[in-house]
Amino acid sequence: MILGIDLGTTKTAAVLYDPAKPAESRAESAVHHAALPAAPGRAEQDMETLVESVRKLLNRFSVAKLAGVEAVGLTGQMHSILLWNETECSPVITWQDRRASEAGELKLLQTASGLPLADGFGGTTLGFLRRSGELARWRHAATPAGFLAMRLTGKSRAGIDPSFAASWGIYDRTSGGWNRAALAALGIPEQLLPAPCPFGTLVGRTAGFAPLPDGIPVFTPLGDNQASIAGSSEDPEREVFVTIGTGAQLSIVLTAAEAAAAPAAPGVELRPYPGNRLLAVTAPLCGGRAWSWLGKSVNGFLSALGLPPFPENELLDRLDVLASEAAPESGIRVAPSFLGERSTPERRGSIGGITLDNFTLPNLAAALADGIVRQLAEPMPPELLRSRRRIAGSGNALRLCASLRARLEEQLELPLEIRETNEEAAAGAAKYAHSCLKSKP
Repeated sequence: MILGIDLGTTKTAAVLYDPAKPAESRAESAVHHAALPAAPGRAEQDMETLVESVRKLLNRFSVAKLAGVEAVGLTGQMHSILLWNETECSPVITWQDRRASEAGELKLLQTASGLPLADGFGGTTLGFLRRSGELARWRHAATPAGFLAMRLTGKSRAGIDPSFAASWGIYDRTSGGWNRAALAALGIPEQLLPAPCPFGTLVGRTAGFAPLPDGIPVFTPLGDNQASIAGSSEDPEREVFVTIGTGAQLSIVLTAAEAAAAPAAPGVELRPYPGNRLLAVTAPLCGGRAWSWLGKSVNGFLSALGLPPFPENELLDRLDVLASEAAPESGIRVAPSFLGERSTPERRGSIGGITLDNFTLPNLAAALADGIVRQLAEPMPPELLRSRRRIAGSGNALRLCASLRARLEEQLELPLEIRETNEEAAAGAAKYAHSCLKSKP
């Protein structure tokens, strides 16, 4: 039995994965309520609440089941960071944090580092804290999942694998270490950072973390984007992975040869992936949240007219039906960058192509669905899609919205298969830990 744990943005998940009988694997999850009150533009969580949420979740499994665990795999929210010293620990500063751009310093940090840093990236956070005089008090930094690895094993430090290191925006993929020129430009001391290590490095063995028995191997955490793919696919090099939940991601696993030949493309991030591969990713901030915006806007109009609002789910379902009734090629075009974009937070959404005749709710709903998918698909070079056979879809917005599914198949010209894997990131962490265990002598 292999244990996979996912420290998500809103919930914690755990999967007991049986490699011999995958269908009998068991998943548990719960909202962790770790979010802290924070000033506008800031997004913080309490690390001890996250750790305790893991312990509570593990207590749902029997002692006998946990006694059979052979390895532990970890994953969790990428980009996020926390810091500590001899006496105290900072809150987790999550990927949703916008303090750098709110202070008007994101462009400055990008220019100084020479890197496409974005709000919420660990490197952005560290650079901002350095400029604001808040970094000097801290001695160590880690990802939330890396900190959990330390707590599971009793270690005082944990390494960071390429998937998480790259998500901080200050990693040098060529050397496999931190980008020292960027660190110097941002004033970030390298000794503060966890040491980069290869995929599948053994952190240590469990020690003193009840209800887990002592002595179980724990491997360095894998980024949740990579883990979700590992948990939902048996043929990752032939699929396009699309998740549309609150945000959205389109991911393609590239072989070493494909990665070497891949053209540079604005809006496409190349992330490390196990097996000497890369993950080409587009990740707009506004996915399903844009669809919810339309529902809230319609209800806002009704309220302004003194009319009762629709229940949210009913309204979103109705808008989905209306989108299917829209005129083909209405001319309306929606750019749903309502939250800005990672590296250009100043960007805003827009609606264009409006005439006296075409501005109807069905046409607007259809154009919004098209815009959400277009934001995902357009930046990806078409040549990277040619060898793919299908789209592996996940996320509640994609599951519930037929107009999004239809636009996705149309734009990518591939059939869509909605994956129903329970807690795919935690399942992927478990599968990954199993592969690490098998590869160790």
